Amino acid sequence: MRVAVWLHEDGEVLRGSWDLPPWHGELAAVRDGEVYDGLWREEGTVAIQQGRERRVRLRRDARDGALREVSPPSAEPIVLQRPGRPTSRLRAGLWLGRWTGLPTGVAVETLLTPLDDGRWRATYRYQDREGTFDGDAIPGGGLAIRWREVSPRDTVARGRGRLLPDVLGLRGTYGVEDSASGTGLWTLEAWRVP
Repeated sequence: MRVAVWLHEDGEVLRGSWDLPPWHGELAAVRDGEVYDGLWREEGTVAIQQGRERRVRLRRDARDGALREVSPPSAEPIVLQRPGRPTSRLRAGLWLGRWTGLPTGVAVETLLTPLDDGRWRATYRYQDREGTFDGDAIPGGGLAIRWREVSPRDTVARGRGRLLPDVLGLRGTYGVEDSASGTGLWTLEAWRVP
């Protein structure tokens, strides 16, 4: 999973914030030559969660413009990557999926693969759940999908949806069983455009 981090940079100071329940996070760093030195803080949004913070050094990667943590103290370094350019054109590769029920700001990496005859397959994994959808291309762009998700307890949920071209990618409703609406909103945003 990825989380949207809203950043502001003026050349000297870098500030950012995000929400990934049960956490609210903030970044504040000052430029020191080629790196930003600062503090990465996470505060619990519920009383039981204790806040945590750590000092960070971030360096811009010349290849993709991402800010990467220099010498991270843990196995999961901080990487701040810019999203891809918006496109609603169906293409193979990584997309970021969001749907009703996910925590605010969270996106699930969704791999979209073309099949034959204008059909597509997507696969994703989050919180120990595995999901797929098969989609038929709709004239003018978009997909009519049939989704399936398996939970850690081996329960299976199924439904349908209709994703149409939108400003950042594809957007539409989905439902459970034979309904293509009524449950929530599903969006797909292209992560990298070749």
